[in-house]
Amino acid sequence: MRFDHPVSTHWQIAPDGSGITQGADDIGLCIHNILSTRKGADVTRPDFGSSHFDYIDTPEDVFVPNAVREVVRAVQTWEQRAVVEEVTFGGNAPHIVMTVHWRVADDVGGEVYRTGLDLEAAAWI
Repeated sequence: MRFDHPVSTHWQIAPDGSGITQGADDIGLCIHNILSTRKGADVTRPDFGSSHFDYIDTPEDVFVPNAVREVVRAVQTWEQRAVVEEVTFGGNAPHIVMTVHWRVADDVGGEVYRTGLDLEAAAWI
């Protein structure tokens, strides 16, 4: 949801610059930013991001478990407001879309949200 002024402690400017993003949308955007950042790409925070990019050119039986591990590790480290429930992959190489199914950490048994990431586009960031 987008608002003109914060009604929550956790918020950020909307991606298109109009208004702000908060609540579950804020968490989803944070997860997208984390998973779109190759670990080491942010010079001020070299540990920020995810290492799942390291496995993109590996066979599927190597890529999937390692990418899932790195995604879960990155979200646990950098977005503690969310708990990853599942990571799924769709499409065929090189057009792979990764979807992270997550829920708000404090909301036991709550709604499961999805954040998608086009790995082909993100790999060039």
